[in-house]
Amino acid sequence: MDTNRQSQKRVWVIAGLLVLALSSTAITGCQSRTDPATVEPQNQTTSGIVNSTFVDVDGLFVTPTKVIVSYPTENVDLGYDACAGGPQLLDGTLYTFTYHGRSDGYDDTWTTAWDQTTGKKLWSACTNADTLSNAAFHSDGKHLFYVSAVLSFDSKLSRTATSRSIACLDKATGAMLWKNDMTVASPFMFQFYSDIAMHINKQSNTIDRVYILGEEVEQLPLPPDNQTTFLEVTPKVRNPGIYILDGTNGKLLGRIDLPALFTGSLYGGQLLCDGTTLYAIISESTEVESPAERSFLVAFDLTRNKMLWKESIDGEGTDLVKQGNILVFIHSAASINDWIDVWQIDATATSAKRLWTRKTGESQSAYHVFSFAVDNTFVYLQGDKGTLRALELANGNEAWEQRFVSYKTGGLDMPQNLYPNMTLTITRDILYVEDGGGLVAALDPATGDEFWNKRVSQVGWGQTHTANMFVMQVVDKGLLIIAWDGNVKLWAIDAESSAAAEKVIKEYYKCVNEKNAAGMKQYTIPGLGNPWEFDKLEYANLISVSERQSREAGMKVFVVILDVKYKQGDAGGSVEPSGKYTWYYLLKRDNATSPWLICDWGGDEY
Repeated sequence: MDTNRQSQKRVWVIAGLLVLALSSTAITGCQSRTDPATVEPQNQTTSGIVNSTFVDVDGLFVTPTKVIVSYPTENVDLGYDACAGGPQLLDGTLYTFTYHGRSDGYDDTWTTAWDQTTGKKLWSACTNADTLSNAAFHSDGKHLFYVSAVLSFDSKLSRTATSRSIACLDKATGAMLWKNDMTVASPFMFQFYSDIAMHINKQSNTIDRVYILGEEVEQLPLPPDNQTTFLEVTPKVRNPGIYILDGTNGKLLGRIDLPALFTGSLYGGQLLCDGTTLYAIISESTEVESPAERSFLVAFDLTRNKMLWKESIDGEGTDLVKQGNILVFIHSAASINDWIDVWQIDATATSAKRLWTRKTGESQSAYHVFSFAVDNTFVYLQGDKGTLRALELANGNEAWEQRFVSYKTGGLDMPQNLYPNMTLTITRDILYVEDGGGLVAALDPATGDEFWNKRVSQVGWGQTHTANMFVMQVVDKGLLIIAWDGNVKLWAIDAESSAAAEKVIKEYYKCVNEKNAAGMKQYTIPGLGNPWEFDKLEYANLISVSERQSREAGMKVFVVILDVKYKQGDAGGSVEPSGKYTWYYLLKRDNATSPWLICDWGGDEY
């Protein structure tokens, strides 16, 4: 929700539109391993990994070709002026946001909850959720916490004013459990500068404390319409800091004072809680005008609300994530220079040091690039001109690079060859890349090699809107796609066909261990032969069978990892020695009703 405009006067600024429109995973967070049709609760842990770029599921090595779930929700107008915010998925529930007009000419933001598996409408409520934040809702599985922002006309100030509050809903019903309006004495109003961060109680597994960066700001009236000259007055501010609320009832518990907080920041502040420590990126007040020239990376001990350490960084920071004892974020200097910044927290958590920093691209750009993902090995970073690089987490050394093509645009004031902002999501075994123009690619995180790509839509950029947008959520061996009009599809592989082919390989190796040559012939094409020397073989056990993308129609490819042992250690001759091996198996069938048969195998990658 844009809290600085009246509903009848929405105007999309192209730069802002691109940032919003091309950040196609508005639904963020780590999920537990699940069935493709189910998403488990967001991984809001009290310690360890706090990394919204990682989803704890198995990825797809093969192009998803089958829609296994499909249903309509409501028209969310993604990319258009009527868009109230991107859909969000949490704890198996999909949340959509739409505007509803009020009699005073302003809009309220309504939230509708849908069962992710069935598409059943669960509830709808006026939340006025501030949906232009990274994630509108934060959940512990039972409750939804969020920042509410309501526009109205203040007759005393002769201007539009925004009243903000922090609220908590019952996740199951949408009922308001508590709301703190953060009321302060006029003419001051409370202003937020960050998303909320939460502390989850280990015993109850519920949120017991909520943190948000803010201060009280004086609201100044607009000058009369007939006044042509007036002095520029800077509003007074007071009580800047990190405010702490009780998660059970919303009551204010206290504040961590930050007297040097800079209120002119372009990106606000960043808060991240890992259970014992609250990490923050806070712009420092200086004599230099916006954007801020300096910020601090800070850590607070949550048992005492005391600062553990503080380090200075250039410019402003955004998109803070934590992977183990590593903090990663983007910092922007002079509003156009973007750098990836990587810091290591020491074993005692009492200090931190910068491991490395690197410019995101060779050229400066007015379009900021905040697209990166992090795992235990690499930082995957979008650069300029469609580049995607894997940088070693420990030292920033480049491991591989991929390039994505540009798109033509329809806007007169826009680049004709546009490289949109990507959205990167890392899973246990796949790096998903949404190129910003409607293409989704699955890459090998270790090498950058492409397993497959699929065009979900053809995004079109206009002067005042972006067409054919979608939001993608990675689930276990599947992709949940929410289109611009609210239609939902869950894409997966043809699991029945893949399972039948995989069973052939398993049955084949059952015959190998039984030394049943006749049985093996049931699962191979005629004339393929028997490569095993049964008199020397003790066993050939399957460790894993994993499907890969085939280059031919009617063909399936599997990576098979074997543990082979011979009676006398090594079989000798042309037979491979004992050990673990990776083989590629190719299977084909004549038609959709005929059985899959092994047609070839080899040790080289297919």
